[in-house]
Amino acid sequence: MEQLEDFKNAKLLNAVKTDDSAAFNEIYHQYRKKTYGYAYHFTRSREEAEELTQDVFVRLWENRLKIDPEKNFDAFLYTLIRNNFLSTLRKKAREKAYSNENLKYEQSFYAIEDELNAKETKQIAQEAIESLSPQVKKIYLMSRNDHHTHEEISQLMGISKNTVNNHLKKSLGIMRKYFRTYSPETILSFVLIMFC
Repeated sequence: MEQLEDFKNAKLLNAVKTDDSAAFNEIYHQYRKKTYGYAYHFTRSREEAEELTQDVFVRLWENRLKIDPEKNFDAFLYTLIRNNFLSTLRKKAREKAYSNENLKYEQSFYAIEDELNAKETKQIAQEAIESLSPQVKKIYLMSRNDHHTHEEISQLMGISKNTVNNHLKKSLGIMRKYFRTYSPETILSFVLIMFC
């Protein structure tokens, strides 16, 4: 019985080698479940095993001229599956390594870019502060750098809280205008620095 099966398979495989798609369909239906079982053995995933099974039969058709009908077809299929699986693993490993390398590059690029933007923003902020009148500058620095409340600034400078508020509003308006003029693309950074 087994010899008859081998003879039948050899005949089908010879037909496949001559581009007989009907013979190929018969081989597909005959070996699909077994191929899926082999594939599942490697992948341990139904979806990946199904994909690998399809890939194997595509490769089988593409390499039909290499089929030796006299040799063990099960072993041939198993080798095809194993090689395809290992090839997929290598490809995934390369993609992951490439992706990780790109991610590191992008992260370092954006980190440098952020650092440069932060330096530029601080530089422009410093220039804007220097452009303030002495009294407005002093009140601004007491508020932002020394973290004094409006009440404390009022007491320390001997001026009303209302005057402190007006000077701070004036300083922020001047600085905002300065940023818009000298670095419109960093206006958002300015807002973050001033209000965070």
